[in-house]
Amino acid sequence: MFGNTTKKSWDVVHKEVDNGKGGTTAVDIPSKEFVAVDEEKANEQIGKWVMDEPLVKQLGEHTLTIESFVYDSSGAVMYYTLGRKGGVTALRGDEDTNMAKGAVFTDEADFRFDVQCGMPEDENFIFTGENTYVDMEKSTNELLYCTSYMLWSDNLKAGDIPKLVITKYPDKLKEIEKLLPDVNGLSEEEMKDESLWKEYNEAMAKAETEIIDLSGKGQVPDKTIDMGANGCLVYSPISIRVDMSKGMGLSEDEAQDPYYMKHMEIKYKDGSSYVVSDSEELIENSGYVLGLTGGVGAWYKTVFNRLVDTDEIAEIIVNDVSFQVE
Repeated sequence: MFGNTTKKSWDVVHKEVDNGKGGTTAVDIPSKEFVAVDEEKANEQIGKWVMDEPLVKQLGEHTLTIESFVYDSSGAVMYYTLGRKGGVTALRGDEDTNMAKGAVFTDEADFRFDVQCGMPEDENFIFTGENTYVDMEKSTNELLYCTSYMLWSDNLKAGDIPKLVITKYPDKLKEIEKLLPDVNGLSEEEMKDESLWKEYNEAMAKAETEIIDLSGKGQVPDKTIDMGANGCLVYSPISIRVDMSKGMGLSEDEAQDPYYMKHMEIKYKDGSSYVVSDSEELIENSGYVLGLTGGVGAWYKTVFNRLVDTDEIAEIIVNDVSFQVE
């Protein structure tokens, strides 16, 4: 789940991409580095909070196996495989998706799954944003090895239990999507005609949902550095969240904009450091990032792409603000 045994690091990539207008646009893909993990130290740090046994689900022709899952109040990391005899068709993941927004479900899929706390109709529903990295060295055409880096849409409270939510559709998504009406040229009022959506809605109504508790092991404990108006952050071995509305010298609007996260670095007692991100140097050594507003503060969340030894942290730097660890 952690470490770089087979995960591939890369330097900054400069490339041209299709802009959808008959031309190309220059983009810079930040560098990303995966590092080795000390298995003994990892077990000390998070071992008691990692799920005990793999979870295996047969999803039509595909087999999903959740090998490992661990979470804290900010996010989670899930290691899983997805296999299918003859080749995996439900998920697309490769070196390009690893450098972009992660693996995605295809329209060949007749199921989807995600992790959440509660259901959308619940008052305190919490969903995840995520990025799935596919290990291209270990994966084959018939079996994908995946790490999903997740962040919660709100901070978990004690007792919140993440659930794997599997939705099984009556057909492949591409077949169901063919039932969608052609709304080109229709007015907003015309599109409200329920008869237009009848076939599609009937097909989607046949979808079945299965909800499974992922882990009863509880949250990895986190630590807080609260300097009042001068800054506040919360961190654990797997993630960090920073209140950008405090101590950063940002306006209310700027604090809510991820653009203003310029530099994050963890400095260790031995003099080494982990540069989590640096916008100027084009470094992004995270698994996934998410900006959140609402409630109190404007939180910028990061789930690490490595395990952090919180006992050895001396200082955490966010932009120009230093958070000393006692």
